[in-house]
Amino acid sequence: MVKVRNVNIGQGTPKICVPVTAVKYNEIIDEIKNIHDNYKSEIDIIELRIDFFEDVLNYSRVNNLLGDIRKVIEDIPLLFTFRTKQEGGEMEIASHNYKALLESVLEGGMIDLIDVEIMLGSNVTGDIIKKAAEANVAVIASNHDFNRTPDKDKIINILMEMERAGADIAKIAVMPANEEDVITLLQASVGAKRLLKIPAILISMGQLGMVSRITGEIFGSAVTFGTVQRASAPGQPEAAQLKRSLQLLSLQQK
Repeated sequence: MVKVRNVNIGQGTPKICVPVTAVKYNEIIDEIKNIHDNYKSEIDIIELRIDFFEDVLNYSRVNNLLGDIRKVIEDIPLLFTFRTKQEGGEMEIASHNYKALLESVLEGGMIDLIDVEIMLGSNVTGDIIKKAAEANVAVIASNHDFNRTPDKDKIINILMEMERAGADIAKIAVMPANEEDVITLLQASVGAKRLLKIPAILISMGQLGMVSRITGEIFGSAVTFGTVQRASAPGQPEAAQLKRSLQLLSLQQK
């Protein structure tokens, strides 16, 4: 279990994370205000998908944006994510710029969690993970495959690699071609729950994989992603619907 502000990730019902994908500074703030004012009871975490932001390589402006976001969201945990193009994001970025951006944000002190793409290699991710620990920011190590679903053992091995690298939470999202691929992901989720000492997030994307987004408490996925406005990945359901589905399947019901 990882405690982030008042949210216990890896305990009980999967926590609902809502991505913010607006492009302009004021649009991002408006979307954040909408989530805070109208959906606060539906969600647990807000994810800023900074790769959508038009001034993403202006580190000072990014940190100013995060400061303004923090004023609005108060005690809601904030996840900072730059999703690279090769893993489904909005733009290409050089490794040194990726590293500099994330380290700048960690120094800014406005975030609670940070996404680190493990496939960038330890020469990029190692220092980021170390700085995050020093800043008391939880690391979600991530890997996204929009082309296929690896076999169960491969999925589990990737998650274990993330744990060895020092991540606080391990995340993998894959694309299913058929029902068997969804079952593979769920089997990997059960295996990861038994083998990992850290919480894991396992997602089968698209409509076919929707079941993986609502059965995390049963199969062992600690966080699920839902939308308020624009989705950041295929198959994300609307946040309020997602919460109702999680409540329906909750093992905490008496």
